[in-house]
Amino acid sequence: MSHVTRSFSNLVLLVLTFSVVACALFEDRPGPPQYYGPREKVYNAPFDEVWRATNLVLQPYPLKVSNMDQGNLETDTIRVGKVWTAPYKNDSVHDGESYHLTIRVVRGALKGSTATKVNIVKDAEMQTDFFSDPKTVASDGLEENAILYRIGREITIERALARAQKNKNMDKPRPEEH
Repeated sequence: MSHVTRSFSNLVLLVLTFSVVACALFEDRPGPPQYYGPREKVYNAPFDEVWRATNLVLQPYPLKVSNMDQGNLETDTIRVGKVWTAPYKNDSVHDGESYHLTIRVVRGALKGSTATKVNIVKDAEMQTDFFSDPKTVASDGLEENAILYRIGREITIERALARAQKNKNMDKPRPEEH
């Protein structure tokens, strides 16, 4: 086999490989499977810490109900794409899609220590036109899981700041008493 034919076959193989990879890179990726129901997580933290972290995470959302005594938070109706957008979705969002979140923060104990459970339900619906009734749409769970993750991070950050402040206060020289 001549050098020219070998180079040509290598070039053809290289072009085919790049074309297959390029097509795979730019294709639309499907989202995670659809799921109806709550997402929940248990935090080894007191209720007050979890409640404060949950409120910090939900600052961008328009809250309709915030009742600490009952541990209940509920958002107003949110149009899809206004507060949070899934990373796999295209820029085009259907105008008739909306949802609201219901968050329950529950006191409890886990293995003898204080624990708090956060439960998030996303009720999504889509209205295709002005005359039709809205249809219930399943959630992909990404937004709920992102909120639960961010609550955990806020708790971790708050504890680290409190620990740093405590260490700083212990290192300060005390004023001399006269």
